[in-house]
Amino acid sequence: MNIRLSDDAERRNALLRSVTWGLSKMAASTGWGPDLDWIASDHDGHLAVFTTAGLGAIPARVTRDPGGLVAVMVDIDRLRSFDFEVEGHLQEPARIGAFGFDYGGKDHTGQYVAGRGYQRVGHKPAEPLSVESFGRAAANYLKDVRFARLCFEDSTEVVVEDAFDEIHRPTDWDEWSRPELLHPVAPRPEPPGVEP
Repeated sequence: MNIRLSDDAERRNALLRSVTWGLSKMAASTGWGPDLDWIASDHDGHLAVFTTAGLGAIPARVTRDPGGLVAVMVDIDRLRSFDFEVEGHLQEPARIGAFGFDYGGKDHTGQYVAGRGYQRVGHKPAEPLSVESFGRAAANYLKDVRFARLCFEDSTEVVVEDAFDEIHRPTDWDEWSRPELLHPVAPRPEPPGVEP
């Protein structure tokens, strides 16, 4: 019998350490960052999982609050009995009621390009999760990490830089595409130590 994350402080803390390390490493990176997943909501309150492919931009709110992202993961475990691995990526987000977007997509450029969108991947969820079904900590996080003008169901591409005032991008390489998007970059923190 699997014990849920909400009932297992040791597993939850291990997940928090792993998520914190990955987000910190990504935010501090000036080249390829780690390939990681983050979760956001849309104007309908539905969820999407975004996979960075080591290059995709992330709202600074995500990198500053790994505990909020873990709260979302704990509630997904509670709502959909999905066992998040301490490491690894969420394959087929529709299984948990979320849409999926990947920075790599089918036309992966191999570098960050300001304004290049995350491409929708996988299937649409049959029963989308709603922010309203989450606990307070997760719901507050998802309200802050929200694409207020987008509906994930209707979107095939999502541009993070268009939706958030401050972003982290894992590279300083791009200096020519949509230069106006290069300015809201959050300050880089110090790189984290050894991976937990």
